[in-house]
Amino acid sequence: MDYSAFVDGYKTLLIAPAGYGKTHTIVECLKHSIGCQLILTHTHAGVASLKEKIRNANIASNQYNVETISSFAQKYVNSFYTGTDTPNQEDLKNYYPFIIKKATVLFESSIVKKVLQTTYSGLFVDEYQDCTKQQHEMISILAKSLKTHILGDPMQGIFDFNDDLVNFDTDLADFTQFPELTIPYRWYQEDNNKELGNLFIEIRKHLKDGKDIDLSSKSIKGLFFIIVSPNDINNSKSHYRKCLEKIILNPEQIAEFNNLLIIVPEIIGKNSYKGGIKDRTRIRSLIDYKKSLVLIEAIDDKSFYSLAREIDNFCLNTQSIKEPIQLLKEKILEEIFLKTEISKWFNKNSVLKKQNEIQNNKAQKLQKEIIIFLSGPTPIKMKNIILVLKDELNVRYGREGLVYAILNALENAGIEGKTVYEAMKEQRNIIRRIGRKVDGKCIGTTLLTKGLEFNTVVILDADKFNNYKHLYVALTRCCKKLIIFSSKKILSPYSK
Repeated sequence: MDYSAFVDGYKTLLIAPAGYGKTHTIVECLKHSIGCQLILTHTHAGVASLKEKIRNANIASNQYNVETISSFAQKYVNSFYTGTDTPNQEDLKNYYPFIIKKATVLFESSIVKKVLQTTYSGLFVDEYQDCTKQQHEMISILAKSLKTHILGDPMQGIFDFNDDLVNFDTDLADFTQFPELTIPYRWYQEDNNKELGNLFIEIRKHLKDGKDIDLSSKSIKGLFFIIVSPNDINNSKSHYRKCLEKIILNPEQIAEFNNLLIIVPEIIGKNSYKGGIKDRTRIRSLIDYKKSLVLIEAIDDKSFYSLAREIDNFCLNTQSIKEPIQLLKEKILEEIFLKTEISKWFNKNSVLKKQNEIQNNKAQKLQKEIIIFLSGPTPIKMKNIILVLKDELNVRYGREGLVYAILNALENAGIEGKTVYEAMKEQRNIIRRIGRKVDGKCIGTTLLTKGLEFNTVVILDADKFNNYKHLYVALTRCCKKLIIFSSKKILSPYSK
């Protein structure tokens, strides 16, 4: 790879399969660049991963700025757009297309062009295969102001739920394409798994040609293909469950299992949706009773915003609510904590009295915090109720991401005198800009973990994938071990 030539070109393109050194290329290009480079990608996890690898290369922080495409566009729209027709941020279907559309117009203005050219000397866009046509139009406008370098892989284009994705052959015809990377460096690195890397070369070709793949008979170091019955995950005594629990608990202290990703197939059909946050929460409750797994959540899941709005409405209208404790329980607390756990402390419209003295003292403390809140509702008082339930009553919850997000939003709303909804928006936007590291033992989907790598990847119900690109992304997240559970020996990941 001629890094100097790539960054010197005004519009350049590099196709790099998963694990072939795309991020490494960006890092090396920074070493051959002058001035500050803008680096855009699609996910907050991708932002964190890029930043970490750039820092590890000892590149000065003033030489780069990494953001998601949406956060970069949002920043300029918030600064320069004066219209009043911006959709609500939780309205994902309309909000981000609106932001991208307005940003595209702004980036053509002479003032904003001057700001861009003064701030940056070049632009890199990672994971370009996930750009929609609308995002590509915006990047094309930016390319009029900045040298633009695109990196991606059409085989990994999976963000296609809102708009048609960019077409590398037709939409990028005016970009100078550099030779495609051909070596799976991720697996060729010392202590990783070269045999898996070679297998992925074969898998990529098969999937690209529309062929089914059979991994059940492959004898490859670090590859395990386990045949299970479709519903065995619901059976606590099944081989499926016992295998998963052993991987998660890791009683034999296998080093590779300490950096673990479990992928749940995310199936988006015309009238159905499986693999969402509720499905993953349920699966985690079945296989991870010690809560060793981090539940990876979409940064803009609607529940973050809807719960914040519910709290704002409750605080505003408390005095007119006939049965406030019942509403508090049903509309707020049961959205944060498990319903079965909340029911242990509440009846219809009050906190339960407990026979055990210690438990009753805890119940009285909860009752006291609720009375204080109802006498004059504020975000901080709501936070105190949640903390009593979480820390003192040890009420269990399914989504730690939601719990900590709402606690943070309540704290900031109280300190800064804003609504919980506004505090939640601000918090989500900060994460979008700075990224959030995903590490340790996690459970997620291809959409949430794309661009990341783990020592061990476990794919649940691999035969349920109906999109070959999603399966390719799932398979290639691992570095050392790949464990596949499937009810079928032959994987046919094409629309069913």
